Amino acid sequence: MLNSASGIRARSLLRQYWVATIALGVFAGVAGGTALGVWGIARRTSTVYDRFVAYESAATLAVMGCPADVTMDEAQADFFGRCGNHDYADVREFLSTVEGVESSSRWTLGLTNVAAADHPTGGWRQLTPIAIDPGAFAAIGTPFVLEGRLSDPAAADEATINEEAARRLGVGLGDELIVTPFTRSQFDEAGEGVSAAEGRPMRVIVVGVTRRSVDLLGRLGGDSVYEDTSSVMVGPEFWNEIDGDVANYSVGLVVDSSPELTAGALDAAIQERWPGRPVFVEEGQLLGSNSYNTVVDAIQLQTMGLYVVASLVGLASLVFAGQAVARQVRREWSDAPVLDAIGMTRPGMIAAAVVRSVGFVAVSVVVGGIVATAMSPFGPVGIGRAAEPSPGLRFDWVVAAAGLPLIAASVVACAVVPVATIRQQLGRTDGLAKPSRLAARLPPTGAAGWALTRSRSAGGLALGSAVIGCALASAAGVAAWSLSSSYDDLVAHPARYGSVWAAQVGNVASVEQQIATRERIAAVPGVTSVGILTAEGIGDDPEATLFAADPFLGDVAFGAITAGRAPMNSNEIALGRHTMEREVATIGEEVEIAEPGGPGRFAFTVVGEVVVNDAVATRPGRGALVTHDAFTAMTGGSLSQTYAVWVAPGADRRATLAALEAEFPTTFLERSTPRSVRNLGLVSKQPALLAALVGLLAGAALVHALVTSVRRARRQLGVLKTVGFTRRQIASTVAWHASALALWALVIGIPLGIIAARVLWTQIARSIGLESAPVISVPAVFVVVLVVFSATNLAALGPGIVAARIRPAQALRAE
Repeated sequence: MLNSASGIRARSLLRQYWVATIALGVFAGVAGGTALGVWGIARRTSTVYDRFVAYESAATLAVMGCPADVTMDEAQADFFGRCGNHDYADVREFLSTVEGVESSSRWTLGLTNVAAADHPTGGWRQLTPIAIDPGAFAAIGTPFVLEGRLSDPAAADEATINEEAARRLGVGLGDELIVTPFTRSQFDEAGEGVSAAEGRPMRVIVVGVTRRSVDLLGRLGGDSVYEDTSSVMVGPEFWNEIDGDVANYSVGLVVDSSPELTAGALDAAIQERWPGRPVFVEEGQLLGSNSYNTVVDAIQLQTMGLYVVASLVGLASLVFAGQAVARQVRREWSDAPVLDAIGMTRPGMIAAAVVRSVGFVAVSVVVGGIVATAMSPFGPVGIGRAAEPSPGLRFDWVVAAAGLPLIAASVVACAVVPVATIRQQLGRTDGLAKPSRLAARLPPTGAAGWALTRSRSAGGLALGSAVIGCALASAAGVAAWSLSSSYDDLVAHPARYGSVWAAQVGNVASVEQQIATRERIAAVPGVTSVGILTAEGIGDDPEATLFAADPFLGDVAFGAITAGRAPMNSNEIALGRHTMEREVATIGEEVEIAEPGGPGRFAFTVVGEVVVNDAVATRPGRGALVTHDAFTAMTGGSLSQTYAVWVAPGADRRATLAALEAEFPTTFLERSTPRSVRNLGLVSKQPALLAALVGLLAGAALVHALVTSVRRARRQLGVLKTVGFTRRQIASTVAWHASALALWALVIGIPLGIIAARVLWTQIARSIGLESAPVISVPAVFVVVLVVFSATNLAALGPGIVAARIRPAQALRAE
């Protein structure tokens, strides 16, 4: 092969153009490697949460329950009062005999006031994880230790804090905190955090600043008491020093166990030992289970954005780097008609092109691998960056195995296709294209520029790439602006994501607190209100939310119904979009829904589609709305933890809400935006970055195309000078030439951007269970048109000056 005509030709080209081989190989490698690097960052981001959880190695089974003399009915009526501080002595003794259980330790979430010692009045109420038994420290999991060390379980005066607590308190390693428990008798007041803690103040020293998976929720921002992720963690000696007198959300057992022991198996063993006893087994990380879906959804959104970036960068690399390689190959094979005349066949030329492309491939693959690996420390991105257990360089074998051959194949294709499509005509038209009807209406410089655009000899490949690049940039600009406008429009209309009330208040955990909360709401003039009943897990979806209204003040319409109507009696139900699809149900059909966490099933008629928002739920499409009676029948009844409040007609909205906030200063929230909606804000700016990236690549391609076009059109420009065009007119001709390219790009790009925005936003909204029409920004279209025309004419400035200096005699002699 190497001694054949094809081999000789390939070796000759490699020797003659070795500098171009290296330069274009590096260019293709950098372009392709950048796409692979972003792809690798996306893969790294997609797995980061699971790797963080694996690093923590926290126990995933927990037991909550009551003493043996408490019945299920008594537990449901007053769980905190009857079971909140159960010592689990008999349960722990039994668990030690269960195969697969390695240990069990008590822990709780205590309600305390935490303040810096040098600013004792600047604290706030927070949930404090308390390890009651020494083993709970290890079972809760190993966090990232950012500074210092983990506290000693045997030291009452040591504590670790997370980053959010360090920021809010303004403290760090070695600083002293005052942790004052709310007493058990203060449980109701502690829920609202409106009274001073009456327990024994404890001074603790910060010995470490940590980060756990649950702390990632704080990086997403939060606007309610339920989203405060600041944490001060203390140990058994702290519990002993305060004699366990702390308002808390029940004592539980964290169970260290073998992976083979499931929650179902452990629950079955407990129920066999104590039939009917209210003891329950939960599965999931103790401190991270409530934030899992929210954080994972945010990471997945950012991962999807990275995959889109990788795809666009890959496409741009193929267009821009590929056309550079193809242009070089066309130059190298300009003598193809001569080779054909002396007997070199078309297959022989293709074979030589394949061998010659080995140089491009070798350089591009090596450079691509280096660039992709060098980019790896930039990942993960966003919230995932804080969860990375192993930051730094990382070689992704999956990306390398799939991506590097793709780079090689693309380079070979770009090097071979121009040779395979060479036309064997010796003559070609070098003049300007035939004038069109449009050109006839333009000034002479415009007609010449338009004809230059249509001329085959003016660099068709480069011009085509430039038009494609500018069209992609135009489409990206219109789509990015429209997607951002659509998101802003969604956030500005709370009813679209189910927040149909004026405000929400309350953090109720007991019957007494419920009575007090309702009295306080009723005391505010000008309001109507309902309690929100909620339970997790319906049908076959443990993450779906069952919710209902518990009216007590006035008559209000509850639930954001997007189709049909709200349920009016106990055998009717409105389903979230995703739940309706999961149950394969439509309005008017009968469905059977499993009770939350139980074996019973209830028959309902679907009467509507609802946006699921119970003031806590994060997924608007997963869940169902039922009446108060239906909810009670399915769950056995429960308290309304949160209350939705409306301003009555005729009342002063601002004054009414101000009075309500004064009554509930720590739990007042004017909007309840689902996390899935807020998570969209994490990537709402990403389309603009994509548009900027594609715009830069398109600008580079445009400048390259204009330089190439001016160089290859020297003869035509020389002719124009001989017929009387001045330097200014020649420069104007190039500007018209650039404007013609921009016009073609806009004709393609703007409709493409509008279509892309509509399709993408519709899919995004539906993916989270919402119906939200896209907003196509008319100003965006005008701005994109202005930017594209301005950029193309700016890019034409340099080539226009060069073209104006062309001497007709030299240009015609060179041709």
